[in-house]
Amino acid sequence: MIYFISGSSKIKKLNLKMKKCLDNIISDKDAEVIVGDCYGVDILAQNYLKEKGFEKVVVYCSTPEPKRTVYPNFVSMWDKAQGLEGEEFYQVKDKEMCNLCDKAVAFWNGTSYGVKCNIERIKEMNKPLEIILSEFDIPHSKAEQELNLEDNLAEFGII
Repeated sequence: MIYFISGSSKIKKLNLKMKKCLDNIISDKDAEVIVGDCYGVDILAQNYLKEKGFEKVVVYCSTPEPKRTVYPNFVSMWDKAQGLEGEEFYQVKDKEMCNLCDKAVAFWNGTSYGVKCNIERIKEMNKPLEIILSEFDIPHSKAEQELNLEDNLAEFGII
């Protein structure tokens, strides 16, 4: 089973629910994890899995090599991301991970645009999805400012 871990870059530490979720993935003997190379959840999840001795992780990046990784295995989406900018540039790797995974886990602050896009993609693909909320924060990017936190949470059945 391939698990895609998606998460907000603004999350500074994994909460207990997130750690339990990762522990459940580790306990799945057939588990493989795909994750990005961003700060926030991507590197926090990598570090947690590494500390627990879990090695079946592949890091996806939009650059020639990962910016942040504790694992040697990576897939570069550089060729497919060429000519794109901003969110579109980073969404190339996310779309690929959504396509490849059997199940997705989203560690979400309720406003991250990239995580919201991943949640929508996974739901459209009818793949299993677990959403674990973090602390909420003030949106920073223009795309995040256009999102309404309450609408987001209601849309995905969280409130």
